[in-house]
Amino acid sequence: MNTKRLNNSESEEQGEHRLEKAERETIYIYNESDGEWIADSSIQKDIHRLEKQHWIETNVQYYKDGTVMSKQFKAPRNCLSPRDYNPDKPKREMSEEQRKAAKERIQKMWKAKKEKSKQNT
Repeated sequence: MNTKRLNNSESEEQGEHRLEKAERETIYIYNESDGEWIADSSIQKDIHRLEKQHWIETNVQYYKDGTVMSKQFKAPRNCLSPRDYNPDKPKREMSEEQRKAAKERIQKMWKAKKEKSKQNT
């Protein structure tokens, strides 16, 4: 991190102002010599996803109030791969029979969970 500025004052270790939505970003960089991905994110949704995918956290930056501003992660090459993008691909639609069957499965699942919790108490 560059700690010197044009006016020779040291930069703050913590974020002074909250990032606006237009300033938040997630960047993925592949380091070929180490064979690993590096991710730097200030978007909370992406940070949570990287944590859930067990990427290794390497650095955290905080706002002055102690909340997380951004996190940096690393992971092996096989953890990230480009996917096909086709904006014209039609979305799958569920038929009424499929919706009804799915609704019944969900209702059965919740009923079984409630019965199990009653038995445990």
